[in-house]
Amino acid sequence: MKTPAWRIWLTTALVCGWGILAIRFFQKENVPFAVMSVVLMIANGVILWQQTRKGQ
Repeated sequence: MKTPAWRIWLTTALVCGWGILAIRFFQKENVPFAVMSVVLMIANGVILWQQTRKGQ
């Protein structure tokens, strides 16, 4: 089943948003939230990769 375009755009926005938040939290030396943001960014990146694989 093909993933709808809006879901790919939403996941891309989430990856970017978590990355921006991670940078901000690292700058403010709030390490626990920065680590959480990086984990969520990676998780959404994996989902994005799964959505955009060829042959799906």
